[in-house]
Amino acid sequence: MFSKEEKEAIYKVIETRRDVRSFNKDAVPMDAVARILEAAHHAPSVGFMQPWNFILVESDEIKQKLAWAADKERRALAIHYEEDERASKFLSLKIEGLKEAPLTICVTCDPTRGGSHVLGRNSIPETDMMSTACAIQNMWLASCVEGLAMGWVSFYKKAD
Repeated sequence: MFSKEEKEAIYKVIETRRDVRSFNKDAVPMDAVARILEAAHHAPSVGFMQPWNFILVESDEIKQKLAWAADKERRALAIHYEEDERASKFLSLKIEGLKEAPLTICVTCDPTRGGSHVLGRNSIPETDMMSTACAIQNMWLASCVEGLAMGWVSFYKKAD
């Protein structure tokens, strides 16, 4: 059973979490990063496969490459908007946070994690992605509690 204050706190975190695109350059405390990753590892996963991997990126060179890949895909996706206004709005989406943020956490999903037979994944193969999304949501909530911002960049081609 949770107290009234604990209930209010969790709902406040859920309601105040935001996807941000602007970051400051202050170093992220590694103890906070450890707590955020711990929260991610406590996410539910089908068959306890925990298909996620977390890669901490601090290298400016790698962040530049990530921003290049995201921008390339963003420009490619803009052609789907016939109206100039919608294309312009889509192209204005800010991805510079990839270069600005002091830390980027690249989240990957390993569809082979847990072996060839994972309860639930055999029936619905996408459950590995669903489980990974749960881990990302836990990271987002934990980041909010830590007073840190998080943004989700999903404009990538897998090959990039």
